[in-house]
Amino acid sequence: MPNETSNEYILLGIGNSLLDLFVYNSEEVEKLIEKYELLPKPIDKDFNKINEFLNEVSKYPDTLKVPGGTAQNSLRGAQRLLPPNSTVIIGCIGKDEFGKTLKRVLNNDGVKTEYMEVDNYPTGISSFNKLTNNKYFVRNNKGAATRYNLENLKSPSKWKFVENAKYIYVCGFILKENFHIVKEIYKHTSENNKVYATNLSSVKSVKKYKHRIDEISPYWDIIFGNESEALTFAEMSNWNTTDILEVTKKLAQLPKYSNNFVRIAVITRDARSTIYADQNGTIKEYPVIPIAENDLIDVTGAGDAFVGGFLSQFIQGKSADECIMAGHKLSNYIIRQVGTQYDSYDSFVQNNSVNYS
Repeated sequence: MPNETSNEYILLGIGNSLLDLFVYNSEEVEKLIEKYELLPKPIDKDFNKINEFLNEVSKYPDTLKVPGGTAQNSLRGAQRLLPPNSTVIIGCIGKDEFGKTLKRVLNNDGVKTEYMEVDNYPTGISSFNKLTNNKYFVRNNKGAATRYNLENLKSPSKWKFVENAKYIYVCGFILKENFHIVKEIYKHTSENNKVYATNLSSVKSVKKYKHRIDEISPYWDIIFGNESEALTFAEMSNWNTTDILEVTKKLAQLPKYSNNFVRIAVITRDARSTIYADQNGTIKEYPVIPIAENDLIDVTGAGDAFVGGFLSQFIQGKSADECIMAGHKLSNYIIRQVGTQYDSYDSFVQNNSVNYS
């Protein structure tokens, strides 16, 4: 464990610990979809069918297994741009091969894993199945990811990482099952002069859990989101505007519990731009790094990569311009491959002719 003056494990992530499956055996997948009657979208009672489908596609020899989950993706990206031993992730996995895969890959990426492991739930998985029409059929079972509990978090072996971290990034997707953990963390950051960062997670989450987001928002130090999520938040808040610059500014200037830090709001707009605003009224729009159409492979995890790049510079005291550029670099790299993989990032930056200026 680092001492009081150490910057080891300075960035802590908390979120759903998932493994992403990318499946490209289109004809076989479509047969399975028909076999398990998964189209149109299955209702809740078809959950067993979804699990059987996921189990089968996971066994295909050409299935690519890549860590997923917002917080995990972001911390893996951040660690690429930080000194060794800067990041640690907390979550829950099953005692199975998928869980072993997550630990191995995250540790290889330099992220310390502090998972709770359970016997009676499998490691959570999401499958991205490319069909013959080039569209994705996505199904998931969060499994053990939903079973994380406050008792484990507060245990001495885990809580010491919470106490040590100076920046904590909490995935907004855990608002459903683990809101009690979210509350414990935002109170801790506020009371201990730490930075609390989170995301809006999805349009669905904003619509369904707006009341919980409103409870958390006074504790935000950094809020990330994409344009659709931000506009949904604005609509549900009755802001009567669809001007994304104005919406980002309003997000940054929502009432804030603590004055320890100036709040920042960062909203990504896919291939168009990223908007940065702070509580003091600063607002700026940044163009993204262009990419040729034939270089664009898969956008899965691009937003998570952006967050990782941004946080890597923010915790080093860099300017907003430098934080945004780091985020753009990582996301530009991620969309050139399948899934959120960082293995070749350093060599890509050194050898590729992409203009990062």
